[in-house]
Amino acid sequence: MLLCCPACKSRDIFPVAGGYMGQVYLCKSCRYRGSFVLEIDDPESAGTAEERESQENQVRN
Repeated sequence: MLLCCPACKSRDIFPVAGGYMGQVYLCKSCRYRGSFVLEIDDPESAGTAEERESQENQVRN
């Protein structure tokens, strides 16, 4: 299972704090900080919106 940033869908996210309030994560790509992260089972589905859009455009052309 992979953790992904909910803002930019980057996999470059890591825990910075934890404890009584729960885990807090920081994204190195967009500097998102929060406790909500995406858990993804399929590594192929992780990536930025721009990457997915460019892949879709390549398939259409």
